[in-house]
Amino acid sequence: MPAINRKLFWLAFWVIGFAVFMTGLLLYFKYQSVFTGLQRDRVMMVAGEIDDIAEKSLSLGQDFWEISTLQDVIERRRDADRIFLGIEVAGSDGKIAYATDLARIGSSLPAEWLAVFARHPRASSLSPSPDEAVVASTIRNSFEQVAGYAVIRYSRQPEQQAMHIFTRRLLFTCAVLFAVFSLLLYATLIWLWRRADRELVRAADALFEPDMEAAGWPHSQALAADVRDVRAQIDAARAQLARVSPEAMEATP
Repeated sequence: MPAINRKLFWLAFWVIGFAVFMTGLLLYFKYQSVFTGLQRDRVMMVAGEIDDIAEKSLSLGQDFWEISTLQDVIERRRDADRIFLGIEVAGSDGKIAYATDLARIGSSLPAEWLAVFARHPRASSLSPSPDEAVVASTIRNSFEQVAGYAVIRYSRQPEQQAMHIFTRRLLFTCAVLFAVFSLLLYATLIWLWRRADRELVRAADALFEPDMEAAGWPHSQALAADVRDVRAQIDAARAQLARVSPEAMEATP
């Protein structure tokens, strides 16, 4: 393979490779962000429903620790979606009052969770581990004071499975696009290079042999005319230089 062909090949390889890589990377993170956001919003809606039930009970004068219907509500919500790992309703101090896992009642939420909840007035989310995510909706009493939190822990496995499937498809698509467009760009560059080379050869022929075949090519003839104009300007400059300073002209090659 001639040197110019190798250079054009690597040019096409790196240009298309960079474009496909950056596009694939952008699509990966965009899909991950959208899917994670949709999953989080769906869980947040359930947390908001539990929050509304608790706030209505508080507005009727019920004590936060004695909302009899709340335990049944969170158990039904947990059974309605297989991604839910657990639902807890905790007081403002983080102590769990209601939970789908009865063993967790009376225990406290992690302090780092409470710090995140405190920074967001209505809803918050965090991911304590790669396999688990948490959303929380703040429960407020009639005086808009924080009475507790409706917390839902859910699995991220569906998200990971979806990302694995998407990644395989994305890699296959990027590989196909890279191969096709690299070859297409390489072929285009080779064609443009050969065309430019032919034009230069014909222009040279038209410059030194205007009656040859190159005279029938408008592009080459125009290029040759430009070359002749430049050469005429150079000859005129040399003539002026010779009149002004013959010594300098003799030193000019």
